[in-house]
Amino acid sequence: MLTAIASPALACSRRRAPPAAGGPGGAAGVAAEPWGGLSVEIVGGDGLRGQERGGTAVVLLHGWGAPGDDLVGLARMLAPAHPRARVFVPAAPLPEFGGGRAWWHLDPHAAPEYARDDQAPAREPHPDLKAARVAVQSVLRTVRQRYAPDRLCLAGFSQGAMLSLDVALDAAPPVDRVAALSGLLLVDSLASLRAARATRPAVFISHGRGDTRLPFSGGERAQQLLQRHGYQVVFHPFDGGHEIPPEIVSALGQFLFG
Repeated sequence: MLTAIASPALACSRRRAPPAAGGPGGAAGVAAEPWGGLSVEIVGGDGLRGQERGGTAVVLLHGWGAPGDDLVGLARMLAPAHPRARVFVPAAPLPEFGGGRAWWHLDPHAAPEYARDDQAPAREPHPDLKAARVAVQSVLRTVRQRYAPDRLCLAGFSQGAMLSLDVALDAAPPVDRVAALSGLLLVDSLASLRAARATRPAVFISHGRGDTRLPFSGGERAQQLLQRHGYQVVFHPFDGGHEIPPEIVSALGQFLFG
């Protein structure tokens, strides 16, 4: 769950993603159910006219237990300085207590495992992770098909950070940049990490040294594993906990749009 982010009211457009056009017979490469069946908010694009194509597209994935629009505040902080940017904020598919959402449930006996080395397991990915991966890939394909952005980015916080890395490493479709805010690398992502790629996305990782939910050492380990396999990683440690402080919002904006 997003625990701390300064979120002043900013003048920035916010709207729900348009419904499917064309249904199952749509353009090649787009799933029969655009947006992966997820509810998606769109923020920004004030310098783009309606369905104008191009610009930068950023998909933001919230953390476990947060409301589906949890990162709309972050989107509103990023978008105004970049009028040719659209930020897409999907709500995770699984309900949690208190009205929150999740990409997968935190079952202590069956949740995805964190990677401590780069040895991929010889088994199928966790089913909830696999379903979340497919849904987010559909969001990315829909964004690319409808808006043809010049740059496609993926970012997430906490559980959404883990999923962002997983989807970016799977590269179906590829993204240009990926940011993991207070997240870890999953064991189920290692097969994609080890796969040969013609190009790799640039990676941004931030983590609080005082994080008591997901250990700082996990963020460091993700950085090390990614760099070992040829990924260019920008690592931003900070003095704080499980949060997105203003310094990280600023650094994230520079990474995504710089």
